[in-house]
Amino acid sequence: MKIPIRLSFLLALLFAVAPNAWAEVRLAGIFADHMVVQRDRPIQVWGWADKGEGVTVEFAGQTAKATRGKNGAWSVMLKPLSANAKGRELRVHNANRTSVISDVVVGEVWHASGQSNMAMTVGSMAKELEPVKADIAAADLPAIRFCRIHEGESPHPLDDLRAKASWKLCSPATASSFSGAAFYFARQLHKELRVPVGIIDSSRGGTPIEPFIPREAFAAHPTLRRELELGDQNDLDAIWKLPGGVRARDGNWLPARLFNSRLAPVARFAVRGVIWYQGESNCGVGEDPRDYQHKMRALITGWRHGFGNEHMPIYFVQLPGGGAGNGWPYLREQQRLAADMPHSGMVV
Repeated sequence: MKIPIRLSFLLALLFAVAPNAWAEVRLAGIFADHMVVQRDRPIQVWGWADKGEGVTVEFAGQTAKATRGKNGAWSVMLKPLSANAKGRELRVHNANRTSVISDVVVGEVWHASGQSNMAMTVGSMAKELEPVKADIAAADLPAIRFCRIHEGESPHPLDDLRAKASWKLCSPATASSFSGAAFYFARQLHKELRVPVGIIDSSRGGTPIEPFIPREAFAAHPTLRRELELGDQNDLDAIWKLPGGVRARDGNWLPARLFNSRLAPVARFAVRGVIWYQGESNCGVGEDPRDYQHKMRALITGWRHGFGNEHMPIYFVQLPGGGAGNGWPYLREQQRLAADMPHSGMVV
């Protein structure tokens, strides 16, 4: 039987493209155009490949090769680089496919996290403070780049972000959408150091500290251990009634759930340090701020261990005195008691 010409053409096209489709190579979701990589630190680049043995990574005159391992995972380590504001290409390829990340610069990279204190945007600030409008208009700062991670909670650490990240250059058109605290932090760093600055913002409004603490760090204190047990049972009411507990509204409020989804997938991405601004949802109406110092300590030690840097700087902000609820003075004192951690500092 003769095969129709049109069908023959489609079959030929299928067999022609199939080998390339089967040989896909992809980068972890944090790698995207306009990103900033940390200066003076080894740069790990990782991802997955569907087929083939060799993966080659090229960046800034360096070439590194990796072998596809379990579940198609691959990883290479590039040598440390000095700061460089010139955008360059990061190229990853195997025998059949090439992925290119454009406009990659080298500088200082920081995580910014917490609840609405950190999530509050520059645009929201401008509605309350007239000078911020002028700062937005003057925000033509392409060497400052922001990456916002919005992942929902996960009961288990994720290997990769569910949605590929995007990095935005700072400009008058984009600055309004950035975290206000992180924007002014990044602007000051850039002004003083004169190098590119990247911010990875994983904050989520309304959340307590617990979902950002890595699971292993909950072993550090009895209250934390009990919260983790109740969280594994999805017992939101019991967590609220627990001495030192919080009002958990859904899975995004449960222990380790946001670290699992927003931080674990990017833990291999080298950074200089962390800024943290949170606390209101651990001392609201009906919430007990006792033991917050132990939670703050667990966050600091847990992030350092999770990111493979036991001396990583972590700076946090004490809740302000104005507008305080009944539990705020207690939590402010708990934050002060945690301010003796090495390589950390509290902003008053």
